Amino acid sequence: MDPPSCSKSASTDSLEYDLPELPSLPQNERGISPEQNSKSAAPVRHLRPTECSICGKPANGYHYDVPSCNGCKTFFRRLCISEKNFVCKTAGDCYDLTKPNRPMKCRPCRYEKCIMSGMNPLAMQVDEKEATAGNFQKLTKRANISSCRNDEEYENDKIHQIVKKQIIEHITSKEAKMQKVVGAVNYLEMKIHEFRLSSYNPHWKNLPNLEGFLKMGTIISLATTTEPMPGWPLKASPVPPKPPNFSMANGPQYSPNKKQWLMYDLMLSIEYAKAFGFFTELDFIDRMILMKYVALALMNLQISYYTVSRKYDSIVHPDGSMPPAKVGMVYNETVMSIAPLIRFEIEKTEFALLKAICLCNPAVPNLSDHAREILSKEREQYADALFDHCLRNRRDGPTQFAELIGMVDLLERQQRMQKDLHLLHVAPFVAKIPNEHKMWLIEDIMND
Repeated sequence: MDPPSCSKSASTDSLEYDLPELPSLPQNERGISPEQNSKSAAPVRHLRPTECSICGKPANGYHYDVPSCNGCKTFFRRLCISEKNFVCKTAGDCYDLTKPNRPMKCRPCRYEKCIMSGMNPLAMQVDEKEATAGNFQKLTKRANISSCRNDEEYENDKIHQIVKKQIIEHITSKEAKMQKVVGAVNYLEMKIHEFRLSSYNPHWKNLPNLEGFLKMGTIISLATTTEPMPGWPLKASPVPPKPPNFSMANGPQYSPNKKQWLMYDLMLSIEYAKAFGFFTELDFIDRMILMKYVALALMNLQISYYTVSRKYDSIVHPDGSMPPAKVGMVYNETVMSIAPLIRFEIEKTEFALLKAICLCNPAVPNLSDHAREILSKEREQYADALFDHCLRNRRDGPTQFAELIGMVDLLERQQRMQKDLHLLHVAPFVAKIPNEHKMWLIEDIMND
């Protein structure tokens, strides 16, 4: 016989009445000061459950963490500390409250419903003998496994959230870094453009050679302090200009309102490189080697982009002047970098990043390992920024990126051809000019 329980000793009618709620005393009547009363939070009231989760009858409270009546509470405890095992003789849904007219007398279904409702055996008070019962051992083991699984899922979810946060922070940091890189090169190109338009036009006799330019401070800041050149664009000549006469004794003629663009743009290539922070990390000899190799390529890309941005297919300078007549190999080698830029429909940011990639060339012969390491890291940074920009702004982003990177090889071939032509056709005439009239920056870069 089952031991008597509280539910059996109480009358049936007593279950239909709710227990009276205790009146809540004011905080100051409990011995709490008004200051503590103002700081303490309002007491939280838990409403007493009205329905048993197992059988649907009126509940007496929370038993073993589940709203239940005294009868189901006692039944669950009795079976937990026993060795009995029951099997339902029907479909196993005798305590399915969603199905009406079900008999509520099946012990295995009632026991299973207690378990499925979440009754916790660990909330029971049992002695040593009761704790060794078979059903109790099974349920506590299941509860411990469930608790461990919940803890493991919590830890996994926590780790997942941390990793997700780190990924988002990395992406955000990378995007901010890309924007910073793009903003820096675009700003530098704006200053280079202003400098080309400025009235700064010293006589080449007063300008140093390549070594002197690398040792002196940067002069790009003159772009903001020097007025634009007055009278530009110059009046176009109806006859295309002829190639310069290198046989004259004093070199090309100087004009205060007309620049010698080869000299001027090579000077700007040097100043462009000096504006980068990594350039000062290179040894002086590495800077010399690098600029002798890349200055002409930087100049060609600068001139070609300016020409394309002005909707021309042949070289035009900021003062409106045109290059020598379209004759001979010199012209062909000069304009060979224009057609690809027209075909790619290159835009400002792509040009600025491509120019930085051309500068950071770790494959230049005779560079030190230290310089190669720095230039490789910098080139990777600008290449990543260019690829990211192409993906975001071009429908055929990877193809555009590949075409732009291919320009690096073309610019190197172009400058090698120009240096060969200079050595064969120009150097013999320059050799006859007195040293005080020579443009030493051009000679240092053209003569490897």
